[in-house]
Amino acid sequence: MFIGWLKFRDVSRLVEIAESVGWLVDGYHMKLMMMHSPHLCYGAYEGEKLVGAVMAIEFENSTMIKHFSVSQEYQKQGIGKRLFETLLGALKCEYQSIYLHAHPKMVPFFERYDFTAQMRVGRFVNVGKVPPFSFTNAHAKELDGENFESVISQIDKESFGEDRTAFLFDEMDRNSSLKFTLPNGFQHSSVVNSRHVYLGPWQVRAGHEDEAEKMMRGVLYFRGLKKVVADIPLDVAHVVELYKRYHFEQRAEFVHMARGTTQKVKFENIYAFSL
Repeated sequence: MFIGWLKFRDVSRLVEIAESVGWLVDGYHMKLMMMHSPHLCYGAYEGEKLVGAVMAIEFENSTMIKHFSVSQEYQKQGIGKRLFETLLGALKCEYQSIYLHAHPKMVPFFERYDFTAQMRVGRFVNVGKVPPFSFTNAHAKELDGENFESVISQIDKESFGEDRTAFLFDEMDRNSSLKFTLPNGFQHSSVVNSRHVYLGPWQVRAGHEDEAEKMMRGVLYFRGLKKVVADIPLDVAHVVELYKRYHFEQRAEFVHMARGTTQKVKFENIYAFSL
């Protein structure tokens, strides 16, 4: 068993491992992480076979660990520990904050490395049952706002307190991307696989819930034939209420955890996290 940097040829195996343990990913996202932060993407190999991986993205002042999984038949052998400590060793003290979304069963593991819980995150799914609502060409035109990149840059920095746009712009530039912009918010969704559309990132300034509802109607109108999936901050009442009003159901729960300088995230702006 050895730990090494991931390669593009590992993408299909990465997706296979993630799906086997119930983690929602797509190949585009995996390649994007390796392109932006190749030195923070590690795999565990048994000979030529990839059996686990940990992947992170670096931003201006922080790092987000976006993928961490080990194939089921290789779990409980210390492989995850080796992978995680390899990544932490590479990060050292370069970033003020490191954050991730943890499965509840993994919270004690991350706590051993000084991560603390910041927010509960719920995975919500809409399977096609939506309340009746009006959506016209005029509504669609309103959502097709100008200055998409400018709006993202401003609002995401307000939400996360740093410049994360280099990765976000590429994350939202795929063939299946659907992007909405209004003066106080933006929304992105994309096809993850044959069954699911992932909704996120989606951010709207607190106090502009009317704009968020317009975007919700837009994504359901255009994406209604697939299951729409979103990871949302569970302790932000107006966000949860919007999803429930449009018949989304909670299917899983994670924990937003951080280590280092307390990350001053405006969770009240976040209607869906990135994949």
